[in-house]
Amino acid sequence: MDSEKTESAPAGEVPQYTLVATPDGFQRILEALVPASRAAFDIEADSLYHYFEKICLIQISTDQETFVLDPLAVRDLSGFAPIMDDPAVEKVFHAASYDILCLRRDYRFSIKNLFDTHLAALLLGYEQLGLDALLERLLGIAHSKRRQRDDWSRRPLVPEQLEYAAMDTHHLLQLRDLLEAQLEEKGRLSWAQEEFRALAGLETAEREFDPEGFRHIKGSRELTLQQLAVVRALYLLRDRYAREMDVPPFKVVNNSVLLDLARRPPQSAREMFRRSGISFRVARRFGGEIFRTIEKARSEDPASLVLPARSANKAPPREAKARLELLRVWRRAKAEQLQLHVGVVFPGNLLEALALFPPADLDALQAVAGMRNWRVREFGEEILKVLRKKIVTHDA
Repeated sequence: MDSEKTESAPAGEVPQYTLVATPDGFQRILEALVPASRAAFDIEADSLYHYFEKICLIQISTDQETFVLDPLAVRDLSGFAPIMDDPAVEKVFHAASYDILCLRRDYRFSIKNLFDTHLAALLLGYEQLGLDALLERLLGIAHSKRRQRDDWSRRPLVPEQLEYAAMDTHHLLQLRDLLEAQLEEKGRLSWAQEEFRALAGLETAEREFDPEGFRHIKGSRELTLQQLAVVRALYLLRDRYAREMDVPPFKVVNNSVLLDLARRPPQSAREMFRRSGISFRVARRFGGEIFRTIEKARSEDPASLVLPARSANKAPPREAKARLELLRVWRRAKAEQLQLHVGVVFPGNLLEALALFPPADLDALQAVAGMRNWRVREFGEEILKVLRKKIVTHDA
Protein backbone atom coordinates (compact mmCIF):
# COMPACT_ATOMS: atom_id res chain seq x y z
CA MET A 1 0.00 0.00 0.00
CA ASP A 2 1.65 3.25 -1.17
CA SER A 3 -0.21 5.68 1.03
CA GLU A 4 -2.98 6.14 3.49
CA LYS A 5 -5.60 8.86 3.12
CA THR A 6 -7.87 10.18 5.83
CA GLU A 7 -11.47 11.14 5.26
CA SER A 8 -12.55 14.74 5.50
CA ALA A 9 -13.41 16.04 8.96
CA PRO A 10 -14.82 19.31 10.27
CA ALA A 11 -12.50 22.29 9.69
CA GLY A 12 -10.11 22.93 12.56
CA GLU A 13 -10.38 19.39 13.97
CA VAL A 14 -8.83 16.67 11.80
CA PRO A 15 -7.16 17.82 8.58
CA GLN A 16 -7.37 15.68 5.46
CA TYR A 17 -3.90 14.34 4.69
CA THR A 18 -2.07 11.54 2.92
CA LEU A 19 0.53 9.53 4.81
CA VAL A 20 3.43 8.61 2.53
CA ALA A 21 5.85 5.83 3.48
CA THR A 22 6.91 4.33 0.13
CA PRO A 23 8.94 5.52 -2.89
CA ASP A 24 5.79 5.39 -5.05
CA GLY A 25 3.99 7.61 -2.56
CA PHE A 26 6.92 10.03 -2.66
CA GLN A 27 6.61 10.22 -6.43
CA ARG A 28 2.98 11.19 -5.88
CA ILE A 29 4.14 14.14 -3.75
CA LEU A 30 6.55 15.25 -6.47
CA GLU A 31 3.78 15.05 -9.07
CA ALA A 32 1.58 17.25 -6.87
CA LEU A 33 4.39 19.80 -6.53
CA VAL A 34 5.14 20.06 -10.27
CA PRO A 35 2.28 22.46 -11.05
CA ALA A 36 2.44 24.23 -7.68
CA SER A 37 3.80 27.75 -7.45
CA ARG A 38 4.08 27.41 -3.69
CA ALA A 39 4.01 24.82 -0.91
CA ALA A 40 4.09 24.81 2.88
CA PHE A 41 6.69 22.69 4.69
CA ASP A 42 7.40 21.64 8.26
CA ILE A 43 9.47 18.96 9.95
CA GLU A 44 9.41 16.91 13.14
CA ALA A 45 12.78 15.86 14.56
CA ASP A 46 13.91 13.83 17.56
CA SER A 47 16.40 16.10 19.34
CA LEU A 48 14.71 15.52 22.71
CA TYR A 49 15.32 11.78 22.47
CA HIS A 50 18.56 11.22 20.55
CA TYR A 51 22.10 12.59 20.58
CA PHE A 52 22.34 12.21 16.81
CA GLU A 53 19.31 14.23 15.81
CA LYS A 54 17.47 13.51 12.57
CA ILE A 55 14.33 14.53 10.69
CA CYS A 56 11.55 12.03 11.38
CA LEU A 57 8.62 13.55 9.47
CA ILE A 58 8.22 16.09 6.70
CA GLN A 59 4.84 17.73 6.19
CA ILE A 60 3.97 19.29 2.83
CA SER A 61 0.84 21.19 1.85
CA THR A 62 -0.09 22.62 -1.53
CA ASP A 63 -3.24 24.65 -2.06
CA GLN A 64 -5.04 21.40 -2.84
CA GLU A 65 -3.69 18.70 -0.51
CA THR A 66 -1.54 17.82 2.49
CA PHE A 67 1.05 15.05 2.78
CA VAL A 68 2.84 13.62 5.80
CA LEU A 69 6.05 11.99 4.57
CA ASP A 70 7.96 9.43 6.63
CA PRO A 71 11.65 9.92 5.75
CA LEU A 72 12.63 6.99 7.96
CA ALA A 73 10.78 4.77 5.48
CA VAL A 74 11.56 6.74 2.29
CA ARG A 75 15.29 7.34 2.41
CA ASP A 76 15.97 8.92 -0.98
CA LEU A 77 14.49 12.43 -0.96
CA SER A 78 16.76 13.84 -3.66
CA GLY A 79 13.65 14.57 -5.74
CA PHE A 80 12.93 17.48 -3.39
CA ALA A 81 16.24 19.22 -4.17
CA PRO A 82 15.19 20.91 -7.45
CA ILE A 83 11.96 22.15 -5.85
CA MET A 84 13.73 23.58 -2.81
CA ASP A 85 16.27 25.28 -5.07
CA ASP A 86 13.68 26.61 -7.55
CA PRO A 87 13.11 30.37 -7.07
CA ALA A 88 9.81 30.06 -8.96
CA VAL A 89 8.34 27.91 -6.16
CA GLU A 90 7.71 29.68 -2.87
CA LYS A 91 8.49 27.62 0.23
CA VAL A 92 6.36 28.59 3.24
CA PHE A 93 7.56 27.72 6.76
CA HIS A 94 6.73 28.81 10.28
CA ALA A 95 9.92 29.72 12.18
CA ALA A 96 12.10 28.44 9.36
CA SER A 97 15.59 28.67 10.89
CA TYR A 98 15.59 25.27 12.60
CA ASP A 99 13.86 23.53 9.68
CA ILE A 100 16.36 24.94 7.19
CA LEU A 101 19.28 23.87 9.40
CA CYS A 102 17.94 20.31 9.59
CA LEU A 103 17.09 20.07 5.88
CA ARG A 104 20.57 21.27 4.94
CA ARG A 105 22.22 18.93 7.42
CA ASP A 106 20.27 15.78 6.53
CA TYR A 107 19.68 16.30 2.79
CA ARG A 108 21.94 19.17 1.67
CA PHE A 109 18.91 21.11 0.42
CA SER A 110 19.32 24.73 -0.63
CA ILE A 111 16.22 26.84 0.02
CA LYS A 112 15.27 29.64 -2.37
CA ASN A 113 12.15 31.84 -2.28
CA LEU A 114 11.12 31.62 1.35
CA PHE A 115 8.12 32.97 3.25
CA ASP A 116 8.30 32.64 7.04
CA THR A 117 4.96 33.21 8.80
CA HIS A 118 6.69 33.58 12.18
CA LEU A 119 8.93 36.35 10.87
CA ALA A 120 6.00 38.00 9.10
CA ALA A 121 4.00 38.05 12.34
CA LEU A 122 7.03 39.47 14.19
CA LEU A 123 7.24 42.37 11.71
CA LEU A 124 3.53 43.00 12.22
CA GLY A 125 3.94 43.36 15.96
CA TYR A 126 2.12 40.23 17.12
CA GLU A 127 3.13 39.31 20.66
CA GLN A 128 2.18 35.62 20.54
CA LEU A 129 4.12 34.17 17.62
CA GLY A 130 3.50 30.43 18.00
CA LEU A 131 1.71 28.74 15.13
CA ASP A 132 -1.12 27.63 17.41
CA ALA A 133 -1.66 31.18 18.69
CA LEU A 134 -1.67 32.69 15.19
CA LEU A 135 -4.03 30.08 13.77
CA GLU A 136 -6.40 30.64 16.68
CA ARG A 137 -6.28 34.44 16.51
CA LEU A 138 -6.28 34.98 12.77
CA LEU A 139 -8.16 31.98 11.40
CA GLY A 140 -10.17 30.80 14.40
CA ILE A 141 -8.57 27.35 14.10
CA ALA A 142 -7.59 25.42 17.22
CA HIS A 143 -4.26 23.60 17.01
CA SER A 144 -3.14 21.89 20.19
CA LYS A 145 0.63 21.61 20.70
CA ARG A 146 0.16 18.63 23.04
CA ARG A 147 2.20 16.36 20.77
CA GLN A 148 5.05 18.81 20.32
CA ARG A 149 7.44 16.92 22.59
CA ASP A 150 6.69 13.42 21.26
CA ASP A 151 9.45 11.05 20.20
CA TRP A 152 8.93 11.29 16.43
CA SER A 153 11.48 8.56 15.73
CA ARG A 154 9.26 5.85 17.25
CA ARG A 155 7.16 3.74 14.94
CA PRO A 156 4.32 3.20 14.45
CA LEU A 157 2.96 6.73 14.82
CA VAL A 158 -0.60 6.93 16.12
CA PRO A 159 -3.34 8.79 14.20
CA GLU A 160 -3.35 11.65 16.70
CA GLN A 161 0.35 12.29 16.04
CA LEU A 162 -0.16 12.29 12.27
CA GLU A 163 -3.13 14.64 12.58
CA TYR A 164 -1.07 16.99 14.75
CA ALA A 165 1.78 16.93 12.22
CA ALA A 166 -0.55 17.55 9.27
CA MET A 167 -2.06 20.57 11.04
CA ASP A 168 1.35 22.26 11.06
CA THR A 169 1.12 22.88 7.30
CA HIS A 170 -2.53 22.29 6.42
CA HIS A 171 -3.57 25.91 7.05
CA LEU A 172 -0.15 27.52 6.62
CA LEU A 173 -0.72 28.85 3.10
CA GLN A 174 -3.97 30.47 4.23
CA LEU A 175 -2.15 32.04 7.17
CA ARG A 176 0.61 33.19 4.83
CA ASP A 177 -1.88 34.99 2.58
CA LEU A 178 -3.49 36.78 5.49
CA LEU A 179 -0.14 37.91 6.90
CA GLU A 180 1.06 39.06 3.49
CA ALA A 181 -2.07 41.20 3.10
CA GLN A 182 -1.44 42.77 6.52
CA LEU A 183 2.21 43.42 5.68
CA GLU A 184 1.19 45.09 2.44
CA GLU A 185 -1.43 47.18 4.22
CA LYS A 186 1.16 48.43 6.72
CA GLY A 187 3.79 49.02 4.04
CA ARG A 188 6.08 46.37 5.50
CA LEU A 189 5.98 43.69 2.84
CA SER A 190 9.34 44.77 1.43
CA TRP A 191 10.80 44.55 4.96
CA ALA A 192 9.63 40.95 5.23
CA GLN A 193 10.82 39.99 1.76
CA GLU A 194 14.33 41.23 2.53
CA GLU A 195 14.35 39.34 5.85
CA PHE A 196 13.12 36.18 4.06
CA ARG A 197 15.97 36.41 1.55
CA ALA A 198 18.52 36.93 4.32
CA LEU A 199 17.16 33.96 6.28
CA ALA A 200 17.16 31.66 3.23
CA GLY A 201 20.77 32.57 2.49
CA LEU A 202 22.01 32.35 6.07
CA GLU A 203 24.69 29.73 6.50
CA THR A 204 23.84 28.34 9.94
CA ALA A 205 26.52 26.07 11.35
CA GLU A 206 25.35 22.82 12.87
CA ARG A 207 25.65 22.79 16.63
CA GLU A 208 28.82 21.03 17.73
CA PHE A 209 29.93 19.86 21.14
CA ASP A 210 31.78 22.60 22.98
CA PRO A 211 34.36 21.14 25.42
CA GLU A 212 34.32 24.47 27.26
CA GLY A 213 30.52 24.44 27.58
CA PHE A 214 30.74 23.49 31.26
CA ARG A 215 31.66 27.11 31.98
CA HIS A 216 28.18 28.19 30.83
CA ILE A 217 26.27 25.91 33.21
CA LYS A 218 24.16 28.05 35.50
CA GLY A 219 25.77 28.11 38.95
CA SER A 220 29.24 27.05 37.78
CA ARG A 221 30.73 30.47 38.54
CA GLU A 222 30.03 29.98 42.25
CA LEU A 223 32.17 26.82 42.40
CA THR A 224 35.73 26.55 43.66
CA LEU A 225 38.38 25.70 41.07
CA GLN A 226 38.53 22.11 42.35
CA GLN A 227 34.74 21.76 42.08
CA LEU A 228 34.85 23.26 38.59
CA ALA A 229 37.47 20.67 37.64
CA VAL A 230 35.02 17.94 38.69
CA VAL A 231 32.25 19.52 36.63
CA ARG A 232 34.53 19.69 33.59
CA ALA A 233 35.52 16.03 33.91
CA LEU A 234 31.89 14.91 34.35
CA TYR A 235 30.71 17.18 31.52
CA LEU A 236 33.16 15.53 29.09
CA LEU A 237 32.30 12.06 30.41
CA ARG A 238 28.58 12.74 30.07
CA ASP A 239 28.98 13.67 26.42
CA ARG A 240 30.77 10.40 25.73
CA TYR A 241 27.97 8.44 27.41
CA ALA A 242 25.32 10.40 25.51
CA ARG A 243 26.98 9.54 22.21
CA GLU A 244 27.27 5.86 23.15
CA MET A 245 23.62 5.70 24.29
CA ASP A 246 22.35 8.01 21.51
CA VAL A 247 20.41 10.19 23.94
CA PRO A 248 20.62 13.92 24.69
CA PRO A 249 23.18 14.65 27.44
CA PHE A 250 20.50 15.88 29.85
CA LYS A 251 18.96 12.39 29.75
CA VAL A 252 22.18 10.90 31.12
CA VAL A 253 22.42 13.36 34.03
CA ASN A 254 21.30 16.97 33.99
CA ASN A 255 23.40 20.01 34.82
CA SER A 256 22.14 20.38 38.38
CA VAL A 257 23.34 16.82 39.11
CA LEU A 258 26.81 17.65 37.77
CA LEU A 259 27.02 20.60 40.15
CA ASP A 260 25.75 18.54 43.07
CA LEU A 261 28.34 15.81 42.45
CA ALA A 262 31.05 18.49 42.42
CA ARG A 263 29.81 20.12 45.64
CA ARG A 264 29.05 16.85 47.47
CA PRO A 265 31.33 14.21 45.96
CA PRO A 266 30.21 10.62 46.64
CA GLN A 267 32.17 8.46 49.03
CA SER A 268 31.82 5.31 46.91
CA ALA A 269 30.55 4.06 43.57
CA ARG A 270 27.59 2.40 45.28
CA GLU A 271 26.44 5.77 46.55
CA MET A 272 25.47 6.59 42.97
CA PHE A 273 22.39 4.41 43.39
CA ARG A 274 21.16 6.73 46.14
CA ARG A 275 21.96 10.07 44.52
CA SER A 276 19.00 12.14 43.41
CA GLY A 277 18.90 12.68 39.65
CA ILE A 278 20.94 9.58 38.76
CA SER A 279 18.86 6.79 37.26
CA PHE A 280 19.35 3.15 38.17
CA ARG A 281 20.51 2.47 34.60
CA VAL A 282 23.20 5.16 34.73
CA ALA A 283 24.32 4.14 38.23
CA ARG A 284 24.57 0.48 37.19
CA ARG A 285 26.38 1.07 33.89
CA PHE A 286 28.58 4.02 34.73
CA GLY A 287 28.62 4.50 38.53
CA GLY A 288 32.13 3.13 38.96
CA GLU A 289 33.64 5.26 36.21
CA ILE A 290 31.79 8.37 37.39
CA PHE A 291 33.17 7.87 40.92
CA ARG A 292 36.73 7.33 39.62
CA THR A 293 36.45 10.39 37.37
CA ILE A 294 35.40 12.55 40.32
CA GLU A 295 38.25 11.23 42.49
CA LYS A 296 40.81 11.83 39.73
CA ALA A 297 39.57 15.38 39.04
CA ARG A 298 39.73 16.22 42.76
CA SER A 299 43.32 14.98 43.01
CA GLU A 300 44.69 17.04 40.13
CA ASP A 301 45.87 20.62 40.10
CA PRO A 302 42.95 22.74 38.84
CA ALA A 303 45.17 25.70 37.95
CA SER A 304 44.71 25.03 34.24
CA LEU A 305 41.08 26.07 34.61
CA VAL A 306 42.03 29.66 35.35
CA LEU A 307 41.25 31.65 32.25
CA PRO A 308 43.94 34.08 31.05
CA ALA A 309 43.14 37.64 31.92
CA ARG A 310 41.44 39.37 29.07
CA SER A 311 43.19 42.36 27.63
CA ALA A 312 41.36 45.35 28.97
CA ASN A 313 39.06 46.55 26.25
CA LYS A 314 39.13 50.27 25.92
CA ALA A 315 35.87 51.64 27.26
CA PRO A 316 33.78 53.39 24.63
CA PRO A 317 34.30 57.15 24.62
CA ARG A 318 31.81 59.32 26.49
CA GLU A 319 30.54 60.64 23.17
CA ALA A 320 29.74 57.10 22.01
CA LYS A 321 27.86 56.35 25.24
CA ALA A 322 25.86 59.54 24.86
CA ARG A 323 25.06 58.77 21.21
CA LEU A 324 23.95 55.26 22.18
CA GLU A 325 21.55 56.63 24.76
CA LEU A 326 20.10 59.06 22.19
CA LEU A 327 19.67 56.18 19.74
CA ARG A 328 17.93 54.08 22.38
CA VAL A 329 15.53 56.90 23.16
CA TRP A 330 14.77 57.23 19.45
CA ARG A 331 14.31 53.46 19.13
CA ARG A 332 11.88 53.25 22.05
CA ALA A 333 9.75 56.02 20.57
CA LYS A 334 9.83 54.46 17.09
CA ALA A 335 8.94 51.03 18.44
CA GLU A 336 5.98 52.47 20.30
CA GLN A 337 4.86 54.35 17.19
CA LEU A 338 5.10 51.22 15.00
CA GLN A 339 3.87 48.89 17.76
CA LEU A 340 6.92 46.67 17.35
CA HIS A 341 9.47 45.20 19.72
CA VAL A 342 12.52 47.48 19.99
CA GLY A 343 14.80 44.74 18.68
CA VAL A 344 12.70 44.42 15.53
CA VAL A 345 13.00 48.13 14.83
CA PHE A 346 16.77 48.10 15.34
CA PRO A 347 18.93 45.36 16.88
CA GLY A 348 21.02 46.47 19.83
CA ASN A 349 24.35 45.44 18.28
CA LEU A 350 23.69 47.71 15.30
CA LEU A 351 22.88 50.66 17.56
CA GLU A 352 26.17 50.12 19.41
CA ALA A 353 28.09 50.04 16.11
CA LEU A 354 26.44 53.28 14.96
CA ALA A 355 27.17 54.99 18.27
CA LEU A 356 30.83 53.99 18.20
CA PHE A 357 31.44 54.73 14.51
CA PRO A 358 28.70 57.13 13.37
CA PRO A 359 28.23 57.02 9.58
CA ALA A 360 28.48 60.30 7.72
CA ASP A 361 25.68 59.66 5.22
CA LEU A 362 23.17 57.10 3.94
CA ASP A 363 25.78 55.28 1.86
CA ALA A 364 27.98 54.81 4.92
CA LEU A 365 24.97 53.70 6.94
CA GLN A 366 24.11 51.16 4.26
CA ALA A 367 27.65 49.78 4.43
CA VAL A 368 27.43 48.92 8.14
CA ALA A 369 27.74 45.15 8.57
CA GLY A 370 24.34 43.55 9.14
CA MET A 371 22.38 46.60 8.01
CA ARG A 372 19.16 45.89 6.13
CA ASN A 373 18.09 48.04 3.16
CA TRP A 374 14.63 48.51 4.65
CA ARG A 375 16.02 50.00 7.84
CA VAL A 376 18.12 52.48 5.87
CA ARG A 377 15.12 53.34 3.71
CA GLU A 378 12.68 53.69 6.61
CA PHE A 379 14.87 55.12 9.35
CA GLY A 380 18.10 56.32 7.71
CA GLU A 381 17.46 60.06 7.77
CA GLU A 382 16.16 59.90 11.34
CA ILE A 383 19.19 57.94 12.47
CA LEU A 384 21.59 60.41 10.88
CA LYS A 385 19.72 63.28 12.48
CA VAL A 386 20.09 61.70 15.92
CA LEU A 387 23.78 61.04 15.35
CA ARG A 388 24.39 64.64 14.30
CA LYS A 389 23.03 66.05 17.53
CA LYS A 390 25.56 67.97 19.53
CA ILE A 391 26.91 65.77 22.31
CA VAL A 392 27.69 67.45 25.62
CA THR A 393 29.77 65.43 28.07
CA HIS A 394 30.92 66.34 31.56
CA ASP A 395 34.22 65.21 33.02
CA ALA A 396 33.99 63.30 36.28
